[in-house]
Amino acid sequence: MKTVATQILLVEDDPAVRHLIVQFLTRDGATVHEAETLEQARGILRDRSDISLAILDFFLGCDNAVGLMDDLRADLAGLPILIISGGSAATDLETTQAIADISGAVAFLQKPFRKNDLLAAVASALA
Repeated sequence: MKTVATQILLVEDDPAVRHLIVQFLTRDGATVHEAETLEQARGILRDRSDISLAILDFFLGCDNAVGLMDDLRADLAGLPILIISGGSAATDLETTQAIADISGAVAFLQKPFRKNDLLAAVASALA
């Protein structure tokens, strides 16, 4: 899969996971705009109009990505959203995936995931 010229917003609060995902995607030709928080993500979205895909960690500290997904749906209709999550103590993965699906995610990846699974999900979301 080649994602040349693809602009991806990645919102992930774990620096190690974020770094690994960036490595996977940039080796495949994508440009990744990294955000650790929802505020940083909204700042990137204000500055960029060429985002082709959003990859969002569902749980970001004590917050979740549902509000950002709603904003993306309102402001960038048609932007594919890929949700990643390892779950949380309060919400199991099945519930997390159901919320992501209801909120309009095109795909859901459970952490930890393999590089090939991520790249396949990205390719499918961009198709």
